Amino acid sequence: MIKTSLFADQEREAKLNKLGDALKVMEQHVDFVALADAVDEAAPRPGRERGGRPPF
Repeated sequence: MIKTSLFADQEREAKLNKLGDALKVMEQHVDFVALADAVDEAAPRPGRERGGRPPF
């Protein structure tokens, strides 16, 4: 059954604040800068010299 509460927004916000930021915890174990560099080296992005469809 779905709970309806007048304070659902505040309750959700409080729950998220209590959990904390998962990326900050992962950052202690994963070097995201090095990971991004390795991905760029393994799969380089195509150049935009020839034009093409711009991102939206």
